[in-house]
Amino acid sequence: MKRVKMLLIVFALLCVTAAFTNINQDASGVIKKVTAALQVGNSEELTKYFTNTIELEIMGEENFYSVAQAEILLKKFFEKSKPTSFKINHQGIKDVSSFAIGTLTVKTGNLRVSFFMKTENNQTLIHQLRIEPNDEGAPE
Repeated sequence: MKRVKMLLIVFALLCVTAAFTNINQDASGVIKKVTAALQVGNSEELTKYFTNTIELEIMGEENFYSVAQAEILLKKFFEKSKPTSFKINHQGIKDVSSFAIGTLTVKTGNLRVSFFMKTENNQTLIHQLRIEPNDEGAPE
């Protein structure tokens, strides 16, 4: 009987570990896909990873938007400030929350981009995205 209990405990621990491993892999995968979309300024691809309502800040203009509204705003931004590269500088994953901070290079300089994600129902999505001037100054 003790052996059965021990096996059940070990099995439960393995299930919990596997669940957190899947969350971490999913968040890492989303970060890679978002990085690829930001590098080329692909607003349609980027918004595939948004929650239904997202907190979006673009150069000081901040509000909550639907995915469709956010896509329009990002498309206009990328048309005006065409990205030449995007590099992740820092990222973190803890439990069901994750984030990434990077530098978006556009023709006129560098911008700081940060996005924050949460995992619900085995799906990791961005609930906040910020595009803002970096500490060294950036285009207006």
